[in-house]
Parts: sequence; structure tokens; C-alpha cells
Amino acid sequence: MQTALKSTAVPLLAAGPAQPRWPVPPVDVPAGTIVVPRDAGEVSALVLRHDGDTAATQVEQTPAGMVMVRIFLAPCSLSLLAGTQWMALGDTVQGGMHVSHAHQIVRTEWHGACEGLMLCIPASLWCHQAVMPTSSSTTQRLDLSVDATLLQLTKMLLNSTQCESDTAFFRHMVEVIVARIGVLRSRATPSDGPRNALPRWRLQRVMAYVREHVAEAISLADMAASAGISPMHFAAQFRAATGLRPHQYLLQCRIQHAKALLMDASRTLIDVAICAGFRTQAHFTTVFKNLEQTTPMQWRRSRLEQLG
Repeated sequence: MQTALKSTAVPLLAAGPAQPRWPVPPVDVPAGTIVVPRDAGEVSALVLRHDGDTAATQVEQTPAGMVMVRIFLAPCSLSLLAGTQWMALGDTVQGGMHVSHAHQIVRTEWHGACEGLMLCIPASLWCHQAVMPTSSSTTQRLDLSVDATLLQLTKMLLNSTQCESDTAFFRHMVEVIVARIGVLRSRATPSDGPRNALPRWRLQRVMAYVREHVAEAISLADMAASAGISPMHFAAQFRAATGLRPHQYLLQCRIQHAKALLMDASRTLIDVAICAGFRTQAHFTTVFKNLEQTTPMQWRRSRLEQLG
């Protein structure tokens, strides 16, 4: 069952008449969203977080004179409104990014618990950062390649919102993330992707397969079979398309699924580990800490305390 996300937000700045606001609030914002407001000419940031295990939708329009960048840390599907029809852009990977320009309307369909960062950047700053202009054709694609530095910076910002309250720190983190995006876009080429990369339609099939079987044992051969190619060619093509080895991607998906399970305080860690596809609690804890810089128990405690 799919539900619309409620429009609620938690401002990081103290309330007051001079407090800047998100220029045009998204139509639907997840409960628990954290906002970094902006002054004129600055970047606005929304840390999106929804801990429910049900699917949900979010729709927003990029404000005039702005560019909106979405960085995803949880599986979801994106669609772009073209005229009166929704055009499917496909499923995301963790660390995948999408850029939309003024007046474009984007629908995000979260498959369960959602987490990500949405930046609203003034078009003048976008150009000043030496970021390549994005043509109408490239805005209709998801960037499924993953930059490890950008992914870690985004995770750091999201994790810090659970324990920090220093607005200056959040602003600095946002500036660093925008600068990193500028570097990545300045290196981009107009081609559709690296040579010998796994075609997008095959990649989407792999992602759907992993999502449906995440709690089961999944081998490289299984992932290759879902893409319809031999294991010998699959690993290299998958990495060329995403920047991730297949096993890295699988672990990311398992940890994201585990996060949703951890929100049920009645579940034991071993139960979460097994249901997320790990054979032992020790292996689950090690992988979780490597990817999230905290233990599953610490993550659960922090998130449940945040929810009250």
C-alpha cells in the first residue's frame, strides 16, 4: 500500500520572525524532515527521513531560478512530469543523484523507509560553481554512478543531524557537498555513460531482483542472471555503470533493509541480521559499522530517541 508523505518539518534554526524559509516548500515532505533554511542567494537543504516500512510518495516542483539536486540513500523510483504524463526515470542506487531545473515536477516513490538529501541551489550559484549546464535530455536521466566522497559527505550530514545542533556546522557541510557536486559535474561528459557499462534497462532489472530477494542468499551468478548476461562480464559492466562492485551494492541494500527492521524495537539484532540476509549477527554489525560509522544498536537508540 502506498501513502502520501505528510508535510512536516523540523527547522534547525531557532524560530523567530527573521528566520529564513525554504523558498517554495515541497508538496509532500516526510515526517522527521530536517531543514537547513537559507538567506537570499544561499543553498537550502532538506534532510529527508521517513522511518516507516510502508511505501510512500513525494512530489515537488523546482522553484523558479533554482536547481534542485537529490542524493538518495535509500531505494526509490523517480518520475518526471512531461506535459500531463509521468515519465519513469527508473530506480536509484544508494548515492545516486538527480538534477532538476526550474519548474520541473519530480515524483519520488519510496519503497519503504526513506533517507536522502535534497538541495535547492540558486541557478546563479550553480553556474558560478563551474557546474556543467544540464540539458533537457540529461535532466530526464538518473545519475546512477556513485562517488564515494559525495556519498560519505551526505551520510556524515545525515548522521550529524541526530546528535548536532550547530547550524553553522550544517551550513558548512552543505557548502562542501555543493562544492563536491560542482567538481563531479565539471568532469562529466555529454555521453550517456562509460563505455562497456551495463545498460540502464539491465541495471534496473538487477536492482529490482535484489530488492525482491534481499533477505535471501544472492550470488554474483544470480545478479548476472537477472541482468541476462554472463557472470564473467557482469561485474565489470555493473561497476562501470554504478561505481560499485556488485557485492558492495548488495551490502548497501541489506543495510538499508536492516534499518527499517531496526525501527521495530521488539526485534532482536540477530533477527534483524537474518532477515536482512546476513548469516551472523557479528558480520551484520561489522558491515553496518563500516557503512554507517555506528553500530546497529547505537543507530536504533538514536533514531528511536529522535522520534520520541
